[in-house]
Amino acid sequence: MFRPKTSRVSFSSLQRSMSGHLEVAVFKDFNIARHFNTKHSKTKYALMNNAEKKVNAENLKNTISTQRNVFIKQNTAQKASTLAEYVVAYKIAKNNKPYSEGEFVKDCMVSISKIVCPEKIKEFESVNSYISTAYGKRVSSANTMSAVRAKKVRMNIVQSPGFIEISSSTNRKIVWHYTKNTNNHQNFPDFLRSVKPALTNLLKTRVQLSPIKFNLKLEATYFQPLVENSSENRAFKTSAIEIFKESDIAEIIETSYMKLLSEEETYKSRGSGFTLESIDGLLLAVYRYTPLSVSSYIQLPSYLENKRATINPQNTDQQCFKWAILAKHVMGHSVHRLGENYFKHEDKYNFEDISFPTPLADISKFEKNNPDVSVNVYGIEKKCHPPRKYLSYEVFPLRVSVSEKVNHFDLLLTTNENGSHFIYISNMSRLIRSQKTSHTESIVFCKRCFTSFDDRRHKYKLSGMKALEQHKLICGTHKPILPVMPKDGDCVKFDAWGNTERHPFVIYADFEALLLKKDEEKGENTRIINNHEAMSYGFLVKASDEVPASLLNEHGIPTGPVIYRGNENKPNVAKHFLEKIVEVGKKIEKLLKTNVPMIMTEDEEKTFSECKECNLCKRAVEGVDKVRDYNHLTGKFRYTLCLGCNLKLQQPKFIPCYFHNLSNYDSHYIISELGFDTNTIYVIPNSEEKFISFSKYISNTFTIRFIDTFRFMASSLGKLASNLITPPLENFRETAKHFVTKDMKLVTRKGTYPYEYTDSWDKLNEDRLPMKRDFYSMLTESDITEEEYDHAKAVWDHFGCKTLGEYSDLYLKIDILLLADVFENFRDLCMKTYSLDAAHYYTAPGLSFHAMMKFTGKKLDLITDYDMLLMFENGIRGGLVQAGLRHAKANNEKTPDYDEKKDKSWLIYQDCNNLYGWAMAQYMPYGGFNWVKPDLDGLDALTNTSDKGRIYEVDVSYPQPLHDKHNDLPFLPHNGIPTGSKVKKLMATFEKKINYIIHYRNLQQAIANGLIVEKVHRVLEFDQSAWLKDYINLNTEMRKKASNDFEKDFFKLMNNAVFGKTMESKRKRMKKELVPNEERVQKLINKTTFKHATYYRENLIAVSLENKIIKFDKPLYIGKYTLKCKNILN
Repeated sequence: MFRPKTSRVSFSSLQRSMSGHLEVAVFKDFNIARHFNTKHSKTKYALMNNAEKKVNAENLKNTISTQRNVFIKQNTAQKASTLAEYVVAYKIAKNNKPYSEGEFVKDCMVSISKIVCPEKIKEFESVNSYISTAYGKRVSSANTMSAVRAKKVRMNIVQSPGFIEISSSTNRKIVWHYTKNTNNHQNFPDFLRSVKPALTNLLKTRVQLSPIKFNLKLEATYFQPLVENSSENRAFKTSAIEIFKESDIAEIIETSYMKLLSEEETYKSRGSGFTLESIDGLLLAVYRYTPLSVSSYIQLPSYLENKRATINPQNTDQQCFKWAILAKHVMGHSVHRLGENYFKHEDKYNFEDISFPTPLADISKFEKNNPDVSVNVYGIEKKCHPPRKYLSYEVFPLRVSVSEKVNHFDLLLTTNENGSHFIYISNMSRLIRSQKTSHTESIVFCKRCFTSFDDRRHKYKLSGMKALEQHKLICGTHKPILPVMPKDGDCVKFDAWGNTERHPFVIYADFEALLLKKDEEKGENTRIINNHEAMSYGFLVKASDEVPASLLNEHGIPTGPVIYRGNENKPNVAKHFLEKIVEVGKKIEKLLKTNVPMIMTEDEEKTFSECKECNLCKRAVEGVDKVRDYNHLTGKFRYTLCLGCNLKLQQPKFIPCYFHNLSNYDSHYIISELGFDTNTIYVIPNSEEKFISFSKYISNTFTIRFIDTFRFMASSLGKLASNLITPPLENFRETAKHFVTKDMKLVTRKGTYPYEYTDSWDKLNEDRLPMKRDFYSMLTESDITEEEYDHAKAVWDHFGCKTLGEYSDLYLKIDILLLADVFENFRDLCMKTYSLDAAHYYTAPGLSFHAMMKFTGKKLDLITDYDMLLMFENGIRGGLVQAGLRHAKANNEKTPDYDEKKDKSWLIYQDCNNLYGWAMAQYMPYGGFNWVKPDLDGLDALTNTSDKGRIYEVDVSYPQPLHDKHNDLPFLPHNGIPTGSKVKKLMATFEKKINYIIHYRNLQQAIANGLIVEKVHRVLEFDQSAWLKDYINLNTEMRKKASNDFEKDFFKLMNNAVFGKTMESKRKRMKKELVPNEERVQKLINKTTFKHATYYRENLIAVSLENKIIKFDKPLYIGKYTLKCKNILN
């Protein structure tokens, strides 16, 4: 049923689309909205039977005919107005099927035209009812356009109940199926139950061909009830699960459903304000799984075999899991051979309902069958340790039980090109000792993270089993991983001196698109309605001033805007773009290999000989370490450098190619075509649907790096361009190169284009500018202004555009030149302020961190002790946001109901500006991390400017007498799960805090206000100073001098992003590959860390993997310290 409360029809858009027929422009939004709310709420209307609906329709007709205020009061239009209003009301009441906004508007238009203007009926019937909406729902800019389009296609393709195949990879290694919520279920359990029989049958049929993995993606739409146009796509996923012929598919599906519902519950409990609008459908991905092509037995690599830490039964069946379990009880010299030594133990454990071969998911079932049993599973990965010439292997956790039971098993799961195999680990310490420590004494390990604890006595640190038990309290709250910690002496310092040089080449690019109408069958029960395709592209190669023009000409590198527009016979514009950009990239790569001999004047030779320190890192230089640096493209001398800095100034091995809003829009066109050859594709994922950046290798060492300028300048291109406008227009250097002075007023602002009007290649041949109404955007529900339309007409006329295609080419050319001018000015600003070129970075936060490190010159020690890292992580808690007192009432002379008998009271609103900036200007840690005596001695002596700082792990009680006094805002908020919730939240309570991690200044504040420390478990001490203050003050001053809103926001971001960069959770980083060949796809599917895959086209699949080996190489303590310090504000 059409649901007006969440996707209300824009009747103004209906009016505009029928402009020229005043008699049908009769609707008023207020009355229609009121009509919907009173007559068509879901709960009321859904209960009516067909007879009641007809009666209701007649009542609507009578009611509307009396509402004269909704009609235009002109006698000549009265009859047509009444009929049109009746059509709309009757259509709403009559239809008992899902109705998208576009479909509804179109149906009304066609019906009204039959009454008012029959000669126009064909024109109205041809209107595209899906323009810029995703399956009838507007979507927020928070959703990527690629995700919106993919979901829209799925919704349009599937026209009947059940799972319909919608796409597949080459050789059908992956097949995607989709089922739509055709019965309009209103809650997730009902919908999932309704599709379970079809899902079960499909998986049972598919697994008969070969073992498979599958995952589910539950798609829905949410909205904020009080916010217009707030609909958001949401999807809840499961990771891939193995299925074999013997698997209990019904139970596996039930487990997957529980994970989906748990994810949805977590999202719902976060308090986002979003409410479920509709359940859209369920996406099923089925992966061909080939883990057992030959025998189950796999011999371990000699590197691991020689450790004599495992028992590897030489089975020839598929029951390696069972034999690995039983190996624990086999004694003697023949432990690797299957025989009576194994068979006699088969009755020790209950293997009922366990599939053979055994997927990881079945191990929980085995533990349930045997209540005193727990099982951990570990994987192995090849690793080469330079300068070693032979391979070694790292063991990492795949599955770790919550607690070890009396009868515990550690298994190793090894995989090669022939299959997978379980092996019993008889001595865990011997297996992993060499990858964690060189010590030979007795050591115990945490089986979740492999942190080791020896029995040596430490002054202020626990050892052996006591240390392990303490460690488990925190480590147990994280997923099992293999942490890779820095070595003693490792630090973070600025050494990216190559980034201080302006990148010699950058490319600015953009696409324009068509929304092509289609109406084609794709097999039984499938239909494609429309398709969003690239129509044209443009790019500009911007060479730095130091690149000689003669080299550009010699290598055939274009220096002006390149514009290409496809046509009906050449529709693959995106592929053409990639081929062209790769061609240009290869020319630039060749140019950058130019090596002109160095040219030095006598003065430069004298400067070099007298120089005693490196011009960049300022280290003393002499002898062979003293190097002349010069520009290899021109031969000009640049610096006197040390050898290390000179090597860092080599020519870059990539070209940045910039799009504005690449992540949300243009990336879809490019990614889909990246597999046009077999060259490697490198991606940096931001989420399941978004990429921070992706790179295409055009040779073994050179890439084109696609970057989103929006990640540096989070504003529209039009607004950014407007910031550059000054009377002489001197900031538009690139635009001025390609337009004469009289053109500049028209081309130095963002133009307008009728995106939704351009829905066919034929439209590009029209010889007039479309009408103003054709520029209307249904996505934003907005018209262009008269001034904007006048500007479009002026551009058309001034440049003599003969067709809409020519106008679109000009519009595209102006866009890429504006983008070039905006970002070139931004690069200038960064070079002037920080002596860093933004073209070397992916995002503003990455730039800000390097700018901070370079400006301060500080070396930041990295934490080498995993327990210290866990202590900092466990102490991270967000800011408390709550209304402690829900209703406060003032009582004073200025209030209307002032009561003299009561005490006077006032209300005050306070806000603290630059909170993070203030916190980061305080004394911050930078190194010297050490455990100290676990007590409160010395706490009182610490001040906010002490050279030493501390983090405490304590038990704290909250005395009863303080409760009333502190009730509005208790001290020491903690992360916990409130009653009735399943999600952790930050809570301020009077509960006793156990093992609470707290900064010394927060602890001093709490003690001063009456809280009692009952026990001190651990104390971590570090060196601190106000080393970050000057950088914070620099950006604060630059913000004061900023000439526009962008610069103000940018310099604020350059402070806050330092905090964000040091708070990044590496545990949440994703591992993703864009794979252009099927062999690699199959290998990744077979991996134990495989999660799921996303289809782009037959020769390009995005594969997501679980990150089990994590390198902790960031100064997390800065973010933690900032978060706690900002809560003090002494």
